[in-house]
Amino acid sequence: MTAHITKAGIIGIGSIGSAVATGLARAGHPVVISRRGAVRSAALVAAFANITAAENQSVLDQTGVVFIALNDADAVAALKPLEFRPDHVVISLMAGMELATLGRLIAPANARTIMIPFPAIADGGSPVLVMGDAAPVEQIFGQTDSVIPVADRGELNAFLAAQAILSPVAVMVSGAAKWAGSHGGDTDKAERFLRRLIASSLSGMPSDDLITALNTPDGYNQRLRQYFEQQGLSANIDTGLSKLNPPTGKDA
Repeated sequence: MTAHITKAGIIGIGSIGSAVATGLARAGHPVVISRRGAVRSAALVAAFANITAAENQSVLDQTGVVFIALNDADAVAALKPLEFRPDHVVISLMAGMELATLGRLIAPANARTIMIPFPAIADGGSPVLVMGDAAPVEQIFGQTDSVIPVADRGELNAFLAAQAILSPVAVMVSGAAKWAGSHGGDTDKAERFLRRLIASSLSGMPSDDLITALNTPDGYNQRLRQYFEQQGLSANIDTGLSKLNPPTGKDA
């Protein structure tokens, strides 16, 4: 059972703010969201009885835990007019804004926590990166998601860059499913099979152990991996990730 909070507020309803609101609502938490993201906020209010929408100051006035899910470029203008309370627990979803900067905008509340969620938080079971005080995130999401504390800004930036492998992996799954569809299989069925296979396999053991387990001599997995390695797979991963810039506060 999740630990319930009195009421959660979300300032900024973009794609990540919406995903967090959905995850909170599905876990049974009452949520007040910004009305300014009109289309998304209206859809969330229509979908969940425990989500309501309000202007930003009213979001603060009604809640004790506040998630800030603004773009860095919009944060100063949006937060400056607002009046925070000393007892607000503020959780920033903005990767690119330092806590010291946020703290000046939300005083007399304190800025102690940066939380980086991913879209899967809407359904639960998602990894959640946390820098700073992880306790409030553990209390709210610890039973539904995997909270992963990071030591400092360097580790956070490294993890945010490394997660960019998700898009290439999705391209590979899509391409393999289409290949199966053109070689006697059903494309949609192949994609469902591959998604479940990859998710269950990677959740079952560390990746190096999985590579060893799949290294059957002359087996399909060994042969395809060796082909990719001959094409520079490992070097390309290192080079590609090294070219990524530090986070800008945009959705990952």
